[in-house]
Amino acid sequence: MYFQVKSKKAVSVIIGYVLLVTFAVIIGVIVYQWMKTYVPQEDLNCPDGVSIFIEDYSYDCSSKILIINFKNNGKFNIGGYFIHATSSPEQELATIDLSKNNTDTTSVIVGSTGIKFGLIGIDNSLKPNDIETERYNLTGTVNIYSIEILPIRWQKEKNRNILVSCKDTKIIEGIECD
Repeated sequence: MYFQVKSKKAVSVIIGYVLLVTFAVIIGVIVYQWMKTYVPQEDLNCPDGVSIFIEDYSYDCSSKILIINFKNNGKFNIGGYFIHATSSPEQELATIDLSKNNTDTTSVIVGSTGIKFGLIGIDNSLKPNDIETERYNLTGTVNIYSIEILPIRWQKEKNRNILVSCKDTKIIEGIECD
C-alpha cells in the first residue's frame, strides 16, 4: 500500500488567521474599555435656579446698534452667555452668532463662541441680582428679528473647570426697532 502524505500547511494558515482575528478583537475590546474612561458618563447640567433675564433692550435699526441689559435673576452666579439672532420673523432657529459683534470692552469674547464675564475658565462673576449692559454693533449684518440667549457657567468636574451651557434656561426675545 502506498499512502500519500498530505500537506499540513493549509491547517497552519487557517490557525494563523484565527489567531490574528482573535488578537484584533481582544485589542479592540481593550481600546474600547480604555476610551470609555474619557467620555463623561452623565450630562453636565447647570444647577436648578440658574436664570438670566433681559431687563430691557434698545435696537436702532438705522445705525444697527443693539444694547441689552441682562439681569441675573437666579440663585447662582453666571459665567457668560451665548447669543444668537434670527434674520426673519418666520425663522424659528436663531443661527446668527452675535458674540463677535459685542463692543463692550469689559466682557471677554473667546473665539467668537460666546460672551464670558470675568476671568476665563475660573470665574462666574455675574452674581444674583447683578445687571450687565452689553452693546452690539451689527453694521454689515442683516436686520435681526429675535435673539436667543443661553447662559453658561464654569463648573468643577474632576478637579477641572468645565464650561457648561444651561440649556434649560434659554430665553428668546423678539426685537423691535426703536
